Amino acid sequence: MFKRNNITVIVVPEKGRKTFEFKISSMYVWLLGLCCVALLAFLPAGLSFYLDKRELTQQAAQLEQDKALLLEQVGQIERLEEILARLTRGNDQLRTILGQPGALDVATQPSEDAPYISAMQRLRWGHVHTVPTLWPLRGPVLRPFSEEHPSVVIAAAAGSLVQASAAGQVLQAGYDADLGYVVTVDHGNGLLTQYGYNAWLLVDVGDYVLKGQAIALLDEGRGSRRPGLHYAVQEGGRFRDPSRYRLWK
Repeated sequence: MFKRNNITVIVVPEKGRKTFEFKISSMYVWLLGLCCVALLAFLPAGLSFYLDKRELTQQAAQLEQDKALLLEQVGQIERLEEILARLTRGNDQLRTILGQPGALDVATQPSEDAPYISAMQRLRWGHVHTVPTLWPLRGPVLRPFSEEHPSVVIAAAAGSLVQASAAGQVLQAGYDADLGYVVTVDHGNGLLTQYGYNAWLLVDVGDYVLKGQAIALLDEGRGSRRPGLHYAVQEGGRFRDPSRYRLWK
């Protein structure tokens, strides 16, 4: 039969104070020792689990960052695909213009049958930068071209940058009673573009501008008129529908 033994612990204070005596069963001592051994045995495993968990947490955070970066790259690829699609459509339209039979061999003087001879000859000779194919700003058309209003009005927020739709020289830059601050650009050979309803002009008469260069800031509209750009194209002394020249936004 297991004999139960006790372990006596005597505490002797200094300076002759009262002595304390404790008796502890040997079974408790053995249990405490086994607990310490078990703790020492499981401590490395617990530490290993903790380090593994921290490493996995760091890897999960890195994967989240990689996922966000990948999503951003996918968005950039989609935007590039949209730009490529627009360029492809513009290229197809350009090929269609250049492929019209007989139009490029007619004299440069415009007529009812061939109202865009000057522009098409420029495209044929590679002078695309002087043809108003660029839309001056992004926005829906508030008022389309008509005989009564030989221009278009493009809606946009006040303060929007107005871009030159083609390269040329500034022929007019000033205030007009009907159009507010207006810019007229001469692209040569009787081809002009006009930009009205502006609040501030960024060019002066005689300046040479490039295609896509900012030339004005749009005003905030007056009365019942919403903020919008007056945009007109004149070729050979006649106003033309600007949308007929448009290839890219």
